[in-house]
Amino acid sequence: MTAHYFTKIARSSAGIAFVLSLLGLPTFAPQRSLSGTTPFVLDGNRMYAELAFLRPDGSIHRALAFVDLGSPSVMVTESLFKELQLERKRPLGFRVGDLTVQIEASAVSSYPEEPYSVGGDLKVEGLLSAGVMQKYEIVIDYRRRTLTFAQPGTYKPEGVPVPARVNQRTGLLAVEASVAGREYPVTIDNGSAYTWVTKSTVEDWLRAYPEWRRGVGAVGVSNMRMADDGAEIDGVLVRIPELKLGDLVLQNVGALGAGPGKGFSTGSNFFDWYSTKNPVPVIGWIGGNVLTHFRLTIDYPNRMTWWLQQSELDPHELDQVGLTLKAVGGSYFVAAIATQNGKPTVDGVLPGDKLIKIDGLSTQTATWGTLFSALHGKPGEFHTLLLERNGKQLTTRARITAF
Repeated sequence: MTAHYFTKIARSSAGIAFVLSLLGLPTFAPQRSLSGTTPFVLDGNRMYAELAFLRPDGSIHRALAFVDLGSPSVMVTESLFKELQLERKRPLGFRVGDLTVQIEASAVSSYPEEPYSVGGDLKVEGLLSAGVMQKYEIVIDYRRRTLTFAQPGTYKPEGVPVPARVNQRTGLLAVEASVAGREYPVTIDNGSAYTWVTKSTVEDWLRAYPEWRRGVGAVGVSNMRMADDGAEIDGVLVRIPELKLGDLVLQNVGALGAGPGKGFSTGSNFFDWYSTKNPVPVIGWIGGNVLTHFRLTIDYPNRMTWWLQQSELDPHELDQVGLTLKAVGGSYFVAAIATQNGKPTVDGVLPGDKLIKIDGLSTQTATWGTLFSALHGKPGEFHTLLLERNGKQLTTRARITAF
């Protein structure tokens, strides 16, 4: 067929579908909706959106996708990658509610993990990243548990406006945060369950405001990486009385001053690696412990965020059993005992112990969020832990501490 013939038939939507079929590409219904909204599951301050992935024959595969503003690339499990025939360089298509999103095959990769559950029938089979969101206005409504994709100009945003900068290569965005009268660039990262900043920055703050210190060692949702690289074991927990994002004032912001750690790809300093994805070098990010209290609108084309507060930040979010955990092969081990005022906050537990049960809850079947919810509680009360040490099981009562 000649190029003239292709041009002629492509003038109609039917012609476009015909051309795509000849080229071996999937066809989708013409885009009619300006926006689409889908529910998400919230587990441990992290969100997993329900998406309808489009198979080559037009049928639908429903699954959850981890929504991560701190990641540049869209990913799906190897099994879903093959099911959607993405190895044939077909574009990835999925629906967010009534809105169809298409991504070039070169922008999608696979990962070897098996689908996993965060509650409900659907399993997590993908990662929805910042990179694919740049063309849209994004609304994350934590109270309603909904995610919205909209064409630019579709919605009138609500809340306090906070300007942002965007790395066009990755989609990551940064805003200016003011702490104790000084400005710092930080990322907005809903894929991170807790707010993290560099340990050196926190140490600077503590020299002037030692009363901000809450302990040493990541606990609860601040212990989100569970990696054995020192970032969390030696991390310093603080409570910042006031943090400003433009005209937005946040009070009682919990943060972990994390150690250098290791970047995922190079083994270099974790925060140095993380900054390479951002529009500017950052000291850290605003995470889920803050974001879950807002309806957040991100207008990527106009480089603006809008913050509508739905609840007050929780100063008791880290009332926890003071254990820093690490994950190894689907099991959880004690990496360290968190300290307060230089003293261990838990007795009867040693680094290296395998955590088997919390008050009867099996850690093997618990979601990440359920695990830390089980270690949460009222300071001074206890949880009963079943541990394994040197091949033998033992039970201990672990006190809850206010961090």
